Amino acid sequence: MTKQQLLALWQGKSWDSSPAGIYFVSRKPGKDLHFSFSGYSEKDIKSIPDSIMKRLSVELTELDQEALRLIKENFPEENVEGITLTDVMFDKSGCYDAFALGYYVGESPAGELYLLVSFDEEFEANREVICEAY
Repeated sequence: MTKQQLLALWQGKSWDSSPAGIYFVSRKPGKDLHFSFSGYSEKDIKSIPDSIMKRLSVELTELDQEALRLIKENFPEENVEGITLTDVMFDKSGCYDAFALGYYVGESPAGELYLLVSFDEEFEANREVICEAY
């Protein structure tokens, strides 16, 4: 998918390309949603199948609900009510499988804390939630 196609599909704005990757902000779900493509160049973005992006745009609400369910299941002692989807992440290294949905949960001594739920190319969620600080 080209830059123009991605921006059109996701009602994107603020495209930023750097040696670290590609980043843009989407307004599609009615709020800012940050997309990151770590390790990708604009040329590399084309390697992500159009079918994944189009399906993701259609099924985002359902995937978000599944991810929130898994977060609650993995952290039953924590108050995770009210967290919302903030990021969609792709990483050229494959560390998130096909992609991950990210949820900002607050500040920690290590920095901004996110909970991530990764999905494979069949849109099956990994049951293990990833905690990352930036």
